[in-house]
Amino acid sequence: MHGPEGLIQGVYAKHAGISLGALAVAMLLTKMFDALTYPLIGYFSDRTYARTGTRQSWSIAGTVVSVVGIWFLFRPPQEATVVYFGIWMAMTYLGWKMIEIPLQAWSYGLSADHKQRGRVQGWRGMAQVLGQLVFFMMPFLALRWGVTDSTELDFRSLGMVATICAVALPVAIVILIVKVPARAAVPPDIPEAAAPRFRMRETFAAVRGNPPLLRLLAAFLPVNLLAGMSTGLAYLYIDTYLGLSAELPGIMATALLASVVGIPLWTVLSVRFERHRVWACALILGALACGAFTLVGPGPSALLACFVLFPVITLALTGSVIVYTMSADIVDYGRLHTGQDHGGLYGSMFAFLQKSLMGVAGALGLALVGAFGFDATAAVQTVPAVIGIKVAFAIAPALGFLGAAAIIWNYPLDKRKVEEMQTALAARAEMAEAPHAPKADDGS
Repeated sequence: MHGPEGLIQGVYAKHAGISLGALAVAMLLTKMFDALTYPLIGYFSDRTYARTGTRQSWSIAGTVVSVVGIWFLFRPPQEATVVYFGIWMAMTYLGWKMIEIPLQAWSYGLSADHKQRGRVQGWRGMAQVLGQLVFFMMPFLALRWGVTDSTELDFRSLGMVATICAVALPVAIVILIVKVPARAAVPPDIPEAAAPRFRMRETFAAVRGNPPLLRLLAAFLPVNLLAGMSTGLAYLYIDTYLGLSAELPGIMATALLASVVGIPLWTVLSVRFERHRVWACALILGALACGAFTLVGPGPSALLACFVLFPVITLALTGSVIVYTMSADIVDYGRLHTGQDHGGLYGSMFAFLQKSLMGVAGALGLALVGAFGFDATAAVQTVPAVIGIKVAFAIAPALGFLGAAAIIWNYPLDKRKVEEMQTALAARAEMAEAPHAPKADDGS
């Protein structure tokens, strides 16, 4: 269901005839709504977990909302308007947030082991990539099954995806609830009676008082802002500017195959070496590939360049799977200093940056190239339009990735510090259990 994320606005521009400016406004309004709902879902999912010991109810409700949103977003009427797009985009994102923010926090508690945490997030990332890879097979399957007459990504193939998601997502959530332990492997080290008493002021203080969290957010922000701008323009750059509409699904599928390689690669490297340094190296690789894209224009070499450079960019961006392992360490840092588990709140922040901020960036990218005169329906673009899309698609992301690498290079939570935190948390848990332990018989 996340497969067309970042591309959907391009599909609406080309096949529904909605202007880039109108789509940009709709996306910005949707993301303003996200700015409110992301932290609220994180906050209230933490309260639900503190009271009930599970986040399952959020996943169930999010499934219902997601299925409804996807059904209408991917299957618009013939005369779809920008208002229609905005409403169902907002509904779809709300459903995704209700599932994925609690799910992210849920995943933090599956293991306290340093290496196993990396593997958990690596496998989650691998599942996401495989799902996206299946999505980019849909145009080919739609052609084979007679749903469409080409491999172009359009509303006919998206409609088939909506039908599959309406069946597969509820089944997946049922399996999740039945098979995955609801409670964390290491529960919060506070008395259960005190757990529900989360205060909003204390919650914001927990954010301000977590320097590793703020440092990681400062690096993650430019990565997602500029990656979102680039991803949101990929459809227009490759399909419209380079004239590779028929080859676009194949290019995207190849890029996702690079992710299939990249996620285990970055996961293994992050287990063996310092996580933040591995992520910084991935960002530098992505910056080099984005910079090289500025040299690619329409012509016989464009197809080969896309099949080489776009997978390298995707490979580099999959290095962000390390961030979710680092964020699990940040939850422990917060527990050590506050005694409370803010996994849902912290997870909502990273989800906001990865999902909603990328959507804002996609809207800004559309507005930027629209201001430069880019026309999604034109076969040939003007010189200013070409400059605009190259800046937004390639140059700005390259500079942003390099800046993020510089920010994260000296991140404070290295492997030694994380092990010290785990030892301190284990000692605190033993002390909390000591008064309830049976006393030894001393013979008196």
